[in-house]
Amino acid sequence: MNPILDTLVWLVAFPATHAYEMVFVGGFSIAGILGIAARKGPRRSRLDRMRIERGMASDELAAPARLLQALRSWFARALALVIGSGLVIAIASLIFGPITNAYIGQHGVQAVASLENDIVSFTAEDGTQYRLRLPFFSPPAYPDRDAFITSSDQLVVRYLPGHPQAYVVDTAESLDTWGDPLGD
Repeated sequence: MNPILDTLVWLVAFPATHAYEMVFVGGFSIAGILGIAARKGPRRSRLDRMRIERGMASDELAAPARLLQALRSWFARALALVIGSGLVIAIASLIFGPITNAYIGQHGVQAVASLENDIVSFTAEDGTQYRLRLPFFSPPAYPDRDAFITSSDQLVVRYLPGHPQAYVVDTAESLDTWGDPLGD
């Protein structure tokens, strides 16, 4: 168990399992954030520009204004990097299925869970009860990523021991309690 890799997978698991939401958030916000990051200097008011044109004020900006704009630009660049990487992870998860499922499925700890109204409930090794949402459009299921998970199924989940919020439904171990649909 590698705690650094587990933490990285835990961070990537959120945009991977909430792919549709992340595509909308990333798609609508990345252009504005990049616009803020590309801005060259602090904006001046119209009154300041008129004073400069008429020679009534200096064109030199105060140091705090330049510093504030530089900090705003660096923060926008860092935010654009985070939103952009979330967008890439979400698009890859929509195409290939949540990309963290294989790691969580192979390195996770097994627990029996129940599903009620799209909420997965399980108890971790340390005795803590977790109630986590099961996304409809990109459910965290492994190894069968297209498995139909119903509330009548007894579920087996695998979660990362240090980060139980990163979980997958283990479709190979989960029991189908509603029987054969054909009645054979």
